[in-house]
Amino acid sequence: MAFHRHTEFVPFVLDLLDFIEEKIREAIADDASRTGAVSEAAGALPLLRDRLRENETAQAQFMLVFDEYLYGPPATRWWTEFARMDRPAFEKEADTMVGLLAVLRQVAAVG
Repeated sequence: MAFHRHTEFVPFVLDLLDFIEEKIREAIADDASRTGAVSEAAGALPLLRDRLRENETAQAQFMLVFDEYLYGPPATRWWTEFARMDRPAFEKEADTMVGLLAVLRQVAAVG
């Protein structure tokens, strides 16, 4: 059964990427909310994976850039461990992820 999408592919994916970055920045800014913010960011991944199925080229590019964080059981485990990292390791990984999200925005914008 095919579902009708109300939001175009590119704006939807860009909104999800913005949401993930917003939550990562929230986790950086406030250690007390880190676990919740990271969990919320990870909660956007099933939506992102679902929409990427509509565009095989974008999906392949996302896999090249963001596969470790996006697909399979290792991804779920990674996000859980990410929230529990010590502060310096967390900040370093969060900075890396924010950079990757910027790259993914460019990929998504091409659509």
